[in-house]
Amino acid sequence: MSEDYYDFEYLGFESNDSDEYQKGAFLYRFVSQRSHHRYLVRVELYINNLHCIKFYDESDGNFGDFSRITATFEPRRIFRTVANIGFEVFRKNRSASFIYIGAADYRDLKGWPTRRYRVYKAFIDALDIKDWFEVFDYDEQSMSVLVNLSEMPTEEDRQSFLRKIESFAGIISSTD
Repeated sequence: MSEDYYDFEYLGFESNDSDEYQKGAFLYRFVSQRSHHRYLVRVELYINNLHCIKFYDESDGNFGDFSRITATFEPRRIFRTVANIGFEVFRKNRSASFIYIGAADYRDLKGWPTRRYRVYKAFIDALDIKDWFEVFDYDEQSMSVLVNLSEMPTEEDRQSFLRKIESFAGIISSTD
């Protein structure tokens, strides 16, 4: 185990044949050695090699209160672990692009970027990924898209990809 992140385990792939956009999800788990919380990570695979990473405390049973993650006094290590899972997916699929959506909770104000999104955005901005991805932020939707530069080398390619994502991004965020 590194001091920067926790070891994680791959649990398998959950196929989804009933959705025209989502193909399925890669499932991972890790345990905080400090708080002993168990976290589940879903890396949902959508059309066009788009991956949406979602994670939550296993005891919540779903995407629960964001304060529980940030109140562990180790959110950086938790986010780094989630990012490393994203890098693992990227190592296996060099065509992958990613989307992060900061789901709202009861403390967020309607019409403003969510607290979760602001934390994700700050963390993504701190990652050294500019050689592989261009980051597009959508503050109003509390969403960041990491576009794979090798798959979309031109600005025209990237804008076309973003238009496709915008057409079904509401579907992705509604699954939180």
